[in-house]
Amino acid sequence: MRIKKVSKSPVTCLGPELVSSRFRQIHLDFHTSELIPDVGVDFDADTFGDILDKARVNWITLFAKCHHGMSYYPTRAGTIHPGLKFDILGEQIEACRKRGIVTPAYISVRVDEHNAKVHHDWIGHLKDGKYWKWGETLTPGWYNHCMNNPAYVDELEAQAVEVLKWYDVEGLFFDMCYCPDPGCYCPRCYDSMKRRGLDFSNDEDHRKHEFLITREYTQRLAKTIRKIKKNATIFFNGRMRPGITEELDVFTHIEIEALPTGGWGYAFFPIHARYGRVLPRPLQGMTARFHKSWADFGGLKTADQMMFEAGTILSAGAVMNVGDQCHPRGVLDKGAYEVIGTAFKHVEQCEPWCIGAKAAAEIGVMMLPGAPEEAGKAVGAGHMGGLPESVDGAGRMLLELKQQFNLIYPDTDLNDYKVVILPDSGVVDATLQKALKAFIGKGGAVLASYKASLQDGKFYCPGLPVRYRGENPSTPCYLDLGKTLGTGWPHSKFIFYEGSTFVKPVKGAVAQGRLVSSYFNRTYEHFCSHNQTPYDKVTTCPVAVVSGRVAYISAEVFKAYRSHAYSLYKSLVERVLEQVFTQPLVKAHAPSAMEISVNRQAKPKRLVAHLVNFQPQRRHINVEWIEELYPVRDISLAVRTGKPPRSVYLAPSGDALSFIMKGEYCHLVVPEVKAHMMIAFEGI
Repeated sequence: MRIKKVSKSPVTCLGPELVSSRFRQIHLDFHTSELIPDVGVDFDADTFGDILDKARVNWITLFAKCHHGMSYYPTRAGTIHPGLKFDILGEQIEACRKRGIVTPAYISVRVDEHNAKVHHDWIGHLKDGKYWKWGETLTPGWYNHCMNNPAYVDELEAQAVEVLKWYDVEGLFFDMCYCPDPGCYCPRCYDSMKRRGLDFSNDEDHRKHEFLITREYTQRLAKTIRKIKKNATIFFNGRMRPGITEELDVFTHIEIEALPTGGWGYAFFPIHARYGRVLPRPLQGMTARFHKSWADFGGLKTADQMMFEAGTILSAGAVMNVGDQCHPRGVLDKGAYEVIGTAFKHVEQCEPWCIGAKAAAEIGVMMLPGAPEEAGKAVGAGHMGGLPESVDGAGRMLLELKQQFNLIYPDTDLNDYKVVILPDSGVVDATLQKALKAFIGKGGAVLASYKASLQDGKFYCPGLPVRYRGENPSTPCYLDLGKTLGTGWPHSKFIFYEGSTFVKPVKGAVAQGRLVSSYFNRTYEHFCSHNQTPYDKVTTCPVAVVSGRVAYISAEVFKAYRSHAYSLYKSLVERVLEQVFTQPLVKAHAPSAMEISVNRQAKPKRLVAHLVNFQPQRRHINVEWIEELYPVRDISLAVRTGKPPRSVYLAPSGDALSFIMKGEYCHLVVPEVKAHMMIAFEGI
């Protein structure tokens, strides 16, 4: 097999700039069993390139090596697929290069079925001594490698060098770079941990060891790539999580893999994007064309569904990537690219209002460290990310309330925000305590809940208007909300399913609502009826306490909202938040499921409000599905522009909208939103 001679890449910009300028990306899987004999037999370079070009694709990640351990070019370091008779990777690259489409290359890392069969000792070991595999022994699934293995990393590095030098690809995407939890228990890891002074019997030491070897091989590969091609894009999939801040030296950009129908759900990307976009790297949102998840051959989303997903990605300030898988014979699904093309044509039209845009976030949801009750409960733990349930719940709530927010880190500069939320748990150290004190002193607002900043019986969040008295023994308990917190709700004793605290308001603070105990907690020894025991006595302990711009909610309200979806909990937070934050950027009369996100462009100077119409169906067992979207009409929208805009119009159509100013707010009516609509406020 000959290496296909390809033209040199015309790209001269740095990797981050390349990512941020390519809004219409494809991730083309090609995991193909060695048992399939006719790989690439129907491939035609012009047909391949024309399908991509017609769908307005300007970036496609192509396969050098797949999970089966098969390579799709004449590799000398790896193993060529036995059913492949020509350099399909080189042919694909050249077809794309002729059409101005950039082509990073894909290399599978932890998953390599061929090497697992050839080198049994390369497979990772679980704590119980079994081989580490996706699935049980007799079920389909790949084996996972231990990365504490110089021989295997040598092979990966050699393949990366081949692909860069032979094809001048614009970057490399390394997949399956996640860490096993707690770690690998093979003999190599035993020896390595012993050399490093780590305890092989200690789970936390195993996690430290996995992180160390992950850093070693990712840094080694990144260094090698940059020696050959300084402006290459580099991404290690499986590392994306809040803690990625300590690994950013090996990344040119951030990708959030989130197939809504493939197990991630429709809330995953919008929330995780809000900590991804605060990092000093461009952001990419990856969905897929499949009805379900990866390799769902014959499964295809509707055009409405793909248009909606485009809207959520653009509104978060990200570029769009759509996952697909090529048939083994090398033929793209024309129907899939008709659907993708519908979305990409919309994305292309929207790009002038998205290039260089930054989120106009006003609220920072603090991802606090040291929350032991959240251990092992992270949302999307493993290669899909990992957020504490309370942080995720806060994100879901704020999305529905149309608040503009980011998920932020304890070392974030708070000057960019008007409100900081400390959701339910976590430690506030001396540095953050000082930062919060200065933030409040400059007029910032703080909302904390439950045990956030609580240590040794004391709250460490400055200015918090309560003293801790202890845990509420009733779990669940009940809420007597009172007039302020209960606005819009009938008077009742409302159930609260999670934990709560007994606190005493400080002098001058305003206590609101009361916690209500139950007769007893439900156990096998004492229970009443089918569910929780009925309420008993109204306590003297408040539900919420407000003092100036600082507020406290005694309930574990953010985790509870995520777990139980009771809109009362969202209403409770809304009533407290509006007391400390009276002029949010957005006020709207719109369905709670509609996302409204505001981004700011500097050149030209304008605000852009994205309205994304969420209408999923979950009538079936496994899939959250959008069959069709129906327009929402006459949406009352007010954006705090501070002064009259030079003009307001629908984008990308350019249709002018009439507006009136009322104080700081620009009021208008959006005539219709089906999937995604932008409102541009020029000169703001």
